[in-house]
Amino acid sequence: MEVRQVDRGDEAGLAAWHGVLNAVERDTWPDRTGFNLREVRAFANHRGRYRRFVHLAAGEDAGPVVGVGVMDLPLRDNLHSAEVTVGVHPEHRRRGTGRAIVERMAELAAAEGRRTLNALVDVPVAVVDSHPGAPFARSVGFVATLPGNSRSLAVPLEPDKEHELRHIVSTARGASDYRTFTFTAPWPEEYLEDHCDLARRMSTDEPAGDAEREQEVWDAQRIREGDALREERGVWKLAAVAQHLGSGRLVAFSELLLSPDAPAEAWQMATIVHPAHRGHRLGLAVKLANVDALDDAAPSVRRIITGNAAVNAPMIAVNDLMGFEVVGAGWFWQKELRPG
Repeated sequence: MEVRQVDRGDEAGLAAWHGVLNAVERDTWPDRTGFNLREVRAFANHRGRYRRFVHLAAGEDAGPVVGVGVMDLPLRDNLHSAEVTVGVHPEHRRRGTGRAIVERMAELAAAEGRRTLNALVDVPVAVVDSHPGAPFARSVGFVATLPGNSRSLAVPLEPDKEHELRHIVSTARGASDYRTFTFTAPWPEEYLEDHCDLARRMSTDEPAGDAEREQEVWDAQRIREGDALREERGVWKLAAVAQHLGSGRLVAFSELLLSPDAPAEAWQMATIVHPAHRGHRLGLAVKLANVDALDDAAPSVRRIITGNAAVNAPMIAVNDLMGFEVVGAGWFWQKELRPG
């Protein structure tokens, strides 16, 4: 089994890579749209200061691509790790393809001084006991570190539910000390410092199963780099923020990722409340503000998809209150690498 890196600009290679990824995603989540070829191309061509993506393709010599992998390598922080995803075409499983990809990933990561590979596997609850993801992860040396779930919310909300949530937000302790508003990314210049502060806190506040995880480096250049990558992907973000009126600082935000190729879906990205301002229902306030904004910004969206580590009780409570339903189950996985 040959595992090679797909070079930027290799249009045929990226198309074959995307074809396998699409088959894997359709097999696992047939009701979701998944990444399109433009997005795969954008990640492969990305040359940033904060993240680098390595795309691997596997197949028999001179044969078609039957397995794919991608490594997301932090470049300014968390240099001990690499975030990885592996997929094998459903018609070509149990032939050593996935193992070969993981072994190649381990070699590449170790050569750069990385000590761990981190992965997240989430599958529909109906097939969690029969899906090959968990047995495969264990067979190639990954250890399950943290359980979690994906959740889905049907939108628009029923009027009674929306009224109930608005009442909870408006009557929360200290509600009059804050205002909530939305906008489409990129973030306005005057809010970048607050965005960076909250993103740094988010990087360690959200459980991810990596005991060595350190706070990420966030500055205006990193945010603009992310904006440029999203533009290349052809996707966009809707942001809701809560502002503390006394200080003028933004103290909470929530973002939704949207794509014209998936007009009925929105993906919940980061949601964070500054520790000093928790207890005022601001997490609910910003998530509800985004749901409201979808009516005008993306009226065709019919569901929001999110994910939570099982230990993230505060955010799960917010999602349960809004009406999110559990649709997927999985684990964060980690593989320790031997010193090179």
